[in-house]
Amino acid sequence: MAFKLRFALLLSSFSVLLMLTYRQWLAGPSALAVTLTLCALLLAGLIWQHSKMQQRQAALVLKALANQDTSLTLRNQPELQHLLVQVQQQLCSSRQQAEARAQYLQTLLSQLDIAVLEFADNGCLLQANPAAQRLLSTTQYQQLQQGRFDEGNLPLLAAILGQTSTHYQGQLQWPQPGYNDRLALSIVCTRIQGQLRKLVTLQSINQALLQQEVQAYQQLTRVLTHEIANSVTPMASLAQSCQQILPPAGTVLSPDDHADLTEALATINRRGQHLADFILSFKQLSQPVQAQLQHTDIVPIINNCLALMRPAISQQGAQLTTRLPDTVMLWLDNALMEQVLINLLQNALDAMQHSAQKHLALTLQPNVQQQWQLDIIDSGPGIRPEVVQQIFIPFFTTKQHGSGIGLSLSRALLQVQDAQLEYVPGEAPGSCFRIRFAQ
Repeated sequence: MAFKLRFALLLSSFSVLLMLTYRQWLAGPSALAVTLTLCALLLAGLIWQHSKMQQRQAALVLKALANQDTSLTLRNQPELQHLLVQVQQQLCSSRQQAEARAQYLQTLLSQLDIAVLEFADNGCLLQANPAAQRLLSTTQYQQLQQGRFDEGNLPLLAAILGQTSTHYQGQLQWPQPGYNDRLALSIVCTRIQGQLRKLVTLQSINQALLQQEVQAYQQLTRVLTHEIANSVTPMASLAQSCQQILPPAGTVLSPDDHADLTEALATINRRGQHLADFILSFKQLSQPVQAQLQHTDIVPIINNCLALMRPAISQQGAQLTTRLPDTVMLWLDNALMEQVLINLLQNALDAMQHSAQKHLALTLQPNVQQQWQLDIIDSGPGIRPEVVQQIFIPFFTTKQHGSGIGLSLSRALLQVQDAQLEYVPGEAPGSCFRIRFAQ
């Protein structure tokens, strides 16, 4: 208001001077020159005041745009006001779109199973999605925020991160409590507002590698059983045919030779049939398993299997200990899971057959990654370290009369349920087989 008042006074003064100029022009040239000079000064003042007013309005407009203020109005300049409204609407729309995109990306990152971490140039962790926080322990996460890589499996990540200036792809061994995981590691370097940033993604590939291993064993088993069956079946059939056409004793062969040949042909036929039955049992490993997954409470499944095995547990005199929650809902195939549990429980009882102290324990609890895991622990002699890497290979067995398909088949049945079977070595004698379920 003060600015407008000053401008009005200047305009009035200019009008008065114009009237005086007209009178001085009538009075003489000297007075006219003085009056014209004053008029020029007043006109310059009016121009300066108008310029200041324009600058002030421009400053107000720019300040409002910078502060995203939509309340500014220019009532005396409708055309400028219309353009100002358009600019304000475009800025508001752009801001809303940017916020929506940022919110969408944040939601997308939070839903990914892949761990995503952003590091500054100095190595400090700037942000991480929930999957990364689940992968890292609390101590590791706090260390990364401080730019430290001291704990557990972080030094190797720090070495790779420090050597990467553009991009990197590879694998990373990631020891976890009770098992070793393998991660696919990817690093991309970029600049955000002039600052170097390193985006790191970590994804577990252990499950995928195990799945490929299972498929390779299935293919190998399929080829072996096919080739062996093609040879064994004709051999047994020929032995049976020879028995039928063998002439009576004393006609061509002596009674002793006839008896020996008859026994040899019977043995070939019998062993051929046994081998054919043996091959049929291995076909389980070569057939792809189709799981019917349902959101199921696993606790009743475990209790049902224990009830089924209770007579065998009592007969062997084993002490059973369980630590199970009331309810744990998981995506499972009931029939396949029962088959796996019965197989593992039977293996545990077999392992304790000659042990003085027989103790069987089942524990279901979440691990540090908030994955449910079931531990089946026996007090048997344990598994020798030199054969631990072979226990999941089909046909390999440490039992005197074992077939070598129990553990490999159990792992295959769990694979199709997105679960993993692992052997966990312990300090005390005994074995622990752990089933880790997907989240």
